[in-house]
Order: sequence, then C-alpha cells, then structure tokens
Amino acid sequence: MNYLEDLDEYNDVMHNAYLVVINQKTIDSLYEDLKLSGKDYFTLPFDFNKPSSVLEILIDHYSDMEDYEKCAKLIHMKDV
Repeated sequence: MNYLEDLDEYNDVMHNAYLVVINQKTIDSLYEDLKLSGKDYFTLPFDFNKPSSVLEILIDHYSDMEDYEKCAKLIHMKDV
C-alpha cells in the first residue's frame, strides 16, 4: 500500500466508526456492506466499550478534516 491508499483506508475506518456512533449503522449492517462490497474485512479503530474516548478520537479526526458538521454532532452527543 502507499500513503494515499493508507489514508483512504484510515478515513473509511473512521467513517465506519462515525456511522456506528451516531446510530446510522450497526455492526451487523457493516458486515452486510462488507459482503456486498467484495472486501475481505472492515475495521473499527477503537474499543466501543469506552464511548468518551471514541467520541474524542472522532472529534479530533473530523476537526483535522475540517468537517465541522460531524464535529458538532459528536460534541453534542458528548455533552448529552
């Protein structure tokens, strides 16, 4: 793999985590997507048993990406 492929893979991983955190996808639906895509695997970047750290990691990621709409949604979830 090269840098851009690694970066795309990392962004996909973070997007999967984001979808799970905002309850737009479940782990089961990610597995279904995996079957349809022809990929061999998907990854999630952290332990979902620690929700506050998951939110912080996602907020940092989307802040770096300047995707402030997702940041705002995640910050709202953190404050609830």
